[in-house]
Amino acid sequence: MAIYVDANRPARYCPPVKTFYVDDSNCEIFGVQHALLGAISFWDESPAIFDMLQLKRAIGLRPDREIKWNSQSFSDTERRALTEGMLSILTHCRGFLVVTDRSKQTAALELAVQLSDFCASAGLGGFVCRFDKNIIAGAQQFSEAASGLNPPCAGWSEGESAHDQLIQCADMFVGFQKLRIDLGLGRKKEDKLIEVEAYEGLRSEYPLGWYLRLALRHSLWGRVQDMNRSGQVWKENIGFGVRMVSSLPDALQDQALSHLGRENLGCIH
Repeated sequence: MAIYVDANRPARYCPPVKTFYVDDSNCEIFGVQHALLGAISFWDESPAIFDMLQLKRAIGLRPDREIKWNSQSFSDTERRALTEGMLSILTHCRGFLVVTDRSKQTAALELAVQLSDFCASAGLGGFVCRFDKNIIAGAQQFSEAASGLNPPCAGWSEGESAHDQLIQCADMFVGFQKLRIDLGLGRKKEDKLIEVEAYEGLRSEYPLGWYLRLALRHSLWGRVQDMNRSGQVWKENIGFGVRMVSSLPDALQDQALSHLGRENLGCIH
């Protein structure tokens, strides 16, 4: 490899290698415990990190204060502000979700296949994962399987979400997907009214389910279908950005994923 490079020569093109930030949660689905593993990536991480710091500053948090989905330390006012702020950040991410009634290790291996499939479809050269702690139980098994994919996992590491803004983003991403599963299972009411600024300069009350669809409909990787006769464009996420490995019957899996398996990309008024 040459040391001297002519500055006037066009830059050499290399397929990008993307970094994905990964966190986990859990959810009971029809009496069976399932692990949720979510991964997010941003084409440009700088705006996401900057917006995280701005959001914390706006609600009076130090930059090193961790934002977690299940934190009980936030007031109702802070939680509402966090919800709006985080959804505005996550709308710009590309997201992936694995749901399984098996181990986190199984979920991580399934996630690696999912990310490799995405990289192949997007023309990426590979990917790097940054996991929150206590997800990977068998490091050698994961490394061997993930590095053998095409495109491969070029590397992975474990971080501490408290010290990583984008792992905190991944934690919130998984939390919102868990909430959408709860909507599908009827544990949360999708018509519950919440006061938010869904459109710039317009603050009003909107149904929870509608607001989540509006905010997250572009985040999950999916296959966009042709416009139908009604002028709607739908995106199928099952098998792409959403993958479920479970012993539950297909009908029950479909119900659990009913709020995130298929999304309308057109006007949802």
